[in-house]
Amino acid sequence: MARRQVLVAAALLAAGVALPAYGQQPGQVPGASAPRVKAPRAPGAPTAKTLRPRQLPSGLPSPAGAAAGAPAAVAPVAQPAAPVTPQAVVAAPPAPSNAFTAGLAMPPFSGTGDAARYEYLRTLARNIDSATVALVDVFRNTSGQPMAGASAPTSLSARERERWSRCRDIYWDFHTFASGAQYVREGLVASPSVQHAAAALDSALTSLDALAECDNVASMISAPARWDPWAQYYENAARHFYSDWYAAVREAHERDRELVVALNGVLPAGRALPVPPGLPRTPPYAGAVIR
Repeated sequence: MARRQVLVAAALLAAGVALPAYGQQPGQVPGASAPRVKAPRAPGAPTAKTLRPRQLPSGLPSPAGAAAGAPAAVAPVAQPAAPVTPQAVVAAPPAPSNAFTAGLAMPPFSGTGDAARYEYLRTLARNIDSATVALVDVFRNTSGQPMAGASAPTSLSARERERWSRCRDIYWDFHTFASGAQYVREGLVASPSVQHAAAALDSALTSLDALAECDNVASMISAPARWDPWAQYYENAARHFYSDWYAAVREAHERDRELVVALNGVLPAGRALPVPPGLPRTPPYAGAVIR
């Protein structure tokens, strides 16, 4: 009994010492270690911890920025596709080789046989006559001289600028005429008269150097910065054109009339062409006497 009381007294004595130490904040016990106090970190100072990217399984590439600890990119939200219009479904036709045309351009000859060549030459002869008449009308009643004092496109009237633009379109149509005549005439062995007329026309069409000035002047009007000094380029090009174009075009038109006569001898019934009337020798300038 006495032993039991001794044990209980020892337990109570231990409890009476420990409880104040747990429930209170006593001062530092002599001989005990100093408490750890966390020093405040200055703004922007780095922490002692280092964040490292998670290691991926072998064989997979690391995402962009992972090596630098960058956050993973957020996948963009899928947007609904734009509605497909009927125009987008239909395939667009191929663009022409040159955008400038008066509607009389000839495609390259791609047929075979004499009948196909004759039919191609028939269309070619008709288009040459139409282009010639249109070109004469463009410069009818003009002065036949460069515009005096023109130093920039703004010096030209709207009618004058339109005139050179139309001339450029006709020039590019004549360019296709020369190519067409050159390639189609080589197979005209069955009809020497047609072959001879086509060769003469081909030679005349390749001599229309002055018509190229239409393209030059139209370019001077649309892109004047490319031509410096502008006034000098314009005057030289316009003077060359006005001096030489009509005689050369008239010569080609004469050869075209001869081709029509030769073709009418080999074309089937009902396909003959009326022979175009000849052009006067005098250019269509204002005040010129027609001869």
